Amino acid sequence: MIIKDLIQCMLDGNAQAVHIAAQMPPLLSINGRLAPSSMNKLDEYTVNRLAYSLMNKVQEEKFSRDNSINFTYRDDTFGRFRINFYKQRGHIGGLIKLIPAHVPSLDELNLPEVIKNQVVKLRKGLVIISGPSGCGKSTTQAAMLDCINSQRRCHIITLEDPIEYFHEHKKALISQREIGADSYSFAQAIREATRQDADVIMVGEMRDTQTINIALTAAETGSLVLGTMHTQDAVQTINRIITSFPSDKQYQIRTQLAVTLKVVISQQLVMRADTNSRVPAVEIMFVTKAIQNMIRNKNVNQIYSAVESGGGFGMQTLDQALNNLYKTNVISEIEAVTKSVAPVQASRQLKVTSSIPPPQDIAGEGFSDAGEDIIHIDKRLIRYHANFTPGQEGYWTSSKLVVFDDTGMSLSTLASSETDRFYVSDFNIVGKRVSPFALPKRMLVRFKLELGNEKDALGQEAKISIKLFTQPEQGKISSYNKVNLSFPLAPDDKWHTWVIKIPNEVIGKLLKINMLEFPPTLTKVLISDIIFF
Repeated sequence: MIIKDLIQCMLDGNAQAVHIAAQMPPLLSINGRLAPSSMNKLDEYTVNRLAYSLMNKVQEEKFSRDNSINFTYRDDTFGRFRINFYKQRGHIGGLIKLIPAHVPSLDELNLPEVIKNQVVKLRKGLVIISGPSGCGKSTTQAAMLDCINSQRRCHIITLEDPIEYFHEHKKALISQREIGADSYSFAQAIREATRQDADVIMVGEMRDTQTINIALTAAETGSLVLGTMHTQDAVQTINRIITSFPSDKQYQIRTQLAVTLKVVISQQLVMRADTNSRVPAVEIMFVTKAIQNMIRNKNVNQIYSAVESGGGFGMQTLDQALNNLYKTNVISEIEAVTKSVAPVQASRQLKVTSSIPPPQDIAGEGFSDAGEDIIHIDKRLIRYHANFTPGQEGYWTSSKLVVFDDTGMSLSTLASSETDRFYVSDFNIVGKRVSPFALPKRMLVRFKLELGNEKDALGQEAKISIKLFTQPEQGKISSYNKVNLSFPLAPDDKWHTWVIKIPNEVIGKLLKINMLEFPPTLTKVLISDIIFF
């Protein structure tokens, strides 16, 4: 049976998950990185047969309606797995992810002691675990619940889609409810939990305004609510909650949030120095009186400084966590820089000479995405490195607001502006601060999208266009020769490092201007590096 072959292949390769798609071999996800498997290509018939053989009638109907479905699968030999099937370009793709047999402890996960000593001892309020997909939010949540289960006689209700970890009754009574099977929605299940004498409510994902609103109310009325969000840090988490409500209700939400929010735990998984496994880097924010006032008074951006200086309260920023892991030789300097909120500043603090991460080779049609990895490159190879020093914004032209800071270049939409284009162009090269130079073989662009409601609007066909304007040949009338390059854009909020092959026909020609154009639906983009080498 194909499912058993896939699971066996995944376990043999020490992988945490396996990706499947028609007309290609399964890919193993090992410590967050994809690696080829030893299996042959799967044809479309095999993938379809696999998907529908694992679904029941209700799940088939949901998949037919939504073109995507999550559920768990249990194998008597191998254990439990989380499965996701989805449609892409009209074909079925999927992910099979291993669910560990036992709930790991907070110590086993290498989480900060303050979570075990303070956070799980809270009796009411809202605690949010945030971070990108695949960073271990659900596992951290399960470990916190297991700790509470071992210490308190209380009623814990978990609301999940689907149920991942099975919890045994220890000191606590645990009721585990699956959205779709045991309740219609997260919002309805939270409302029901407040009538079921729940002391602790675990919300698998706070994904919409209604769920957030009811979770806040539940926390306000005396329950401890543990929820997750796909945000990067405490500041982004608070802003996401507030801006999910209409503007006329945001004052009330600020006031409510200042009182009910107790802790935000933001985590990322980073590769250990030995590259054999990953370890969490964790930002922790406790809501102090000062931070309550910042939330109420629309000074959320000041919270980062409060967390940075709040070590006495058990707080730390993500960059402080990364720095501590680096100083204790747990992670490499490359990981410390690439996972940082401000990679440019982090590279200076760690005395890293460059934040340029070209892969070992460039695959595909002139384009490779090295993801979040950072690898040093010989400075002698660099022909041009864009200058993002604050105060140099005037040498760039853009349809958006341009700001330089420790992160690099920030491009964002002004509230009062409307434009059907989102571009930025480097005019340094037009003889102002840098002389036109001969195009080398490669270009590198390192960027990150800050996505809100526009994530769904991007769609699967979103692209970034790169336009290179070169000096025309003698005798030509045109001002510049233009080369248009276009590459697919992943709709996520991770750092991406693109290494692009310069077309052979323009290598050696003098570059006058380079322009990057993003989908107009975006509202903010961060760029840390633009390099020609």
